[in-house]
Amino acid sequence: MPFTILLIRFFLYIYTIMFKPNQKTTATILLMLISITGFAQDSAGGGSGPPTPQGGTPPPGLPIDDGLIILLAVALIYGIYIILKHSKKQTEA
Repeated sequence: MPFTILLIRFFLYIYTIMFKPNQKTTATILLMLISITGFAQDSAGGGSGPPTPQGGTPPPGLPIDDGLIILLAVALIYGIYIILKHSKKQTEA
């Protein structure tokens, strides 16, 4: 807990030094860094993580990479199409 307070004070000091135009960016970075420290803390109840699943049927073993080659080929063709369309528009202008 004291480390988190010290960290917050440090980031608030940095925040006050920053310029006005960078206020939104600085606030976003501070919020992300402070939230990371909150997730890094141990659980207060001394728990050891999520409960173990109770009985029942196991989830089906579905393949993740089914049709991955087709997806990559379609993405490559679409990328080439967009690049050619953009370059054609550049030459006409």
